[in-house]
Amino acid sequence: MNLDIHERDVEPILCRTCAACCRVTLSLRDTVSRYRCFLRQIGYEVLPPRTSTSADCCDKRHDARLDMGYCKYLEIGNTPATTAYRCRIYESEEMPQLCTDYNCVSWAKANDTYNEKNATLVKAQEALERLRSNGAVGTVSSSGGREALACPLNQVETTKGAGKWIG
Repeated sequence: MNLDIHERDVEPILCRTCAACCRVTLSLRDTVSRYRCFLRQIGYEVLPPRTSTSADCCDKRHDARLDMGYCKYLEIGNTPATTAYRCRIYESEEMPQLCTDYNCVSWAKANDTYNEKNATLVKAQEALERLRSNGAVGTVSSSGGREALACPLNQVETTKGAGKWIG
């Protein structure tokens, strides 16, 4: 996949169709197989995943990642065209400062991870491409300017409580 997403593309409409940064992953240093197996047994997704023939990925000590799932404040809804996300604490005093300041492109560039191996950027790029193909966001025009278009994500259904859609 060719990444062409820029900092200026990271706007609320993109966040409402991506939410990759709302998935919480913890890094675990120097874990043993027994501990990784324990975490899987109590319901956590541990990366790297176990092999098809074993309870773990290997019997060696190494770093691992613990996928905690999406943030507890994120609600997932559906539109006719796509999945949409809503943060129940968006723009409230409870919203963490990291969430307020976060821009996946800036973060990737600052950490030298702006590449196709960055799962967050890949998901954001895919969301951006869906929005472009639906006419929900502008594309870079031949003159280099951006063309702004209306957002089609006005109607979103969710089964959880009321909150503001991200943005």
